[in-house]
Amino acid sequence: MTGPAGYDELVAAATVGLDRRPLRLAGLAGPAAAHAGVLDAADPAAALLEAAALLSSARRAGLRPASATPPAPAPADTTPALSAVASAILADALRSDPELAADLLAAAAAAGRRAAPPVLPELLDAAVRHRALRQPASAVLGERGRWLAGYREDWRRMMAAVTDNSNSGTGIGNGTDISSGTGSHAGADNTNSEEDESWRTGGRGERRAWLAALRRRDPAAARELLAAGWDTETGDDRADLLAVLAAGLSPADEPFLESALDDRKQAVRQVAGRLLAALPGSAFTARAIARGTAVLSVGRRGLRPVLTVTLPAERDAAAARDGVPAAPAGAVARGRAWLVIQYIAGVPLAEWTARLGLSPARLLALAVPGGFGAEVHAGWRKAAVTQRDAAWAAALLSAAAAEADSAPPAARAAAASADTELAMVLPSAERVAWAQRILSRAGPGPQAAAALAACRSPWPASLADAVLAQLARGARSGRPSRGMLVILPLAARMLPASGDRDYAADLRALALTGPASGDLLSRLHRAADVIACRRRFLQELH
Repeated sequence: MTGPAGYDELVAAATVGLDRRPLRLAGLAGPAAAHAGVLDAADPAAALLEAAALLSSARRAGLRPASATPPAPAPADTTPALSAVASAILADALRSDPELAADLLAAAAAAGRRAAPPVLPELLDAAVRHRALRQPASAVLGERGRWLAGYREDWRRMMAAVTDNSNSGTGIGNGTDISSGTGSHAGADNTNSEEDESWRTGGRGERRAWLAALRRRDPAAARELLAAGWDTETGDDRADLLAVLAAGLSPADEPFLESALDDRKQAVRQVAGRLLAALPGSAFTARAIARGTAVLSVGRRGLRPVLTVTLPAERDAAAARDGVPAAPAGAVARGRAWLVIQYIAGVPLAEWTARLGLSPARLLALAVPGGFGAEVHAGWRKAAVTQRDAAWAAALLSAAAAEADSAPPAARAAAASADTELAMVLPSAERVAWAQRILSRAGPGPQAAAALAACRSPWPASLADAVLAQLARGARSGRPSRGMLVILPLAARMLPASGDRDYAADLRALALTGPASGDLLSRLHRAADVIACRRRFLQELH
């Protein structure tokens, strides 16, 4: 044997016998090699046994760890960390109440604070488990938290998902801020740059961010770059990247967006339709106006104006290409009546007031002969939500409130969610006023709960006091409504937790007024505990 001996070579020599297979040890393999000098070269049998003992001991002891370079330390954090008390409150919420934890994280981010190092692993674990925590958690991780997230696979995947959903305009992942670049895209002349590398090899979120930054610098170059590689992108990537064109949208984008209406991926067609609908004067908008105004016009019944509905023909290929959906299976509104809703919803709302010469409130007050009033109003509702038209939303909510007074309870409950969608279009102050009207008229029921949920947190004092007054009536009655039990968790998260008035103390006082039921008492105390927790946390922030 000319090389270092291993255990198998020793076994083979011992099995055959040293007389038949002499063993001349030139050294030992592995960690035992450092001790080969103790072997007795004059006694081959003793040397074999000693070598076997050395190799066996080395194998049992394991390998000597190789020298390793420690990871680079986390970058320094300049953002102040949460205090020990605030961190303890946050940690408890992460374990027991993810909704409360999301509120606390949002408050910390708004105050310019980051999570303290001891709570970072628990925060990352909670963000993995609860999707709603991912965005608020990422806002308070700080440099150390983002550094730590790179050391575990589930944390890395969670952070990648947050990045993919972000509309950030910076080069994510390589630390390069490309938003300050100048000039247009250089095409092949710039393919070796770090920025182009992000576009060619980055993840979805990184590529979207890169394209968004280019779109801000040079809208035409971004569109041309996307079009050049269009056929090589996946369907999901095409939809995600196409949405970037919303920034700087112009008539120059129309031909490319029109071609995207023929894409095989529905999500791509939907994005293209939304962008074309937002482009004034586009052929897409003109087609939508032609369809909508063909089914709805102002006519006369005697001396009074009325809205006249002309049922359309079946949905044709052009309407289907423009994204007009077919009637869903089992839907109440089917066939041509369904198309009335879709065609009206596709028309810019300003077109109706300009073409028919009436305000939204006047149009909504007109009679609709033939029993199609629900379809006409449903189309306008859909348009108001899609187009974010506050004037139409306010008029539709007023009309719905007038109709609700005479509607059966089941119909009022069914309309609550639709009204909430409209309310989300209103400015904050108008949304609060609408919620107060619903609360005073309908009491603490499903409608009020939906209206209150649509308002921003924390509720202003006027709305908070109105909610507290309703809760007080229920507590004194001893028979709380189902709506009250729904409103209490909302109150816990949305009643003000700062200022002179202590709403936690007010709720605990209500629990003592009696004769409230046991369920209401427990919920009153739970809501008070949540508000008190939020109050302590906010005090720590300031």
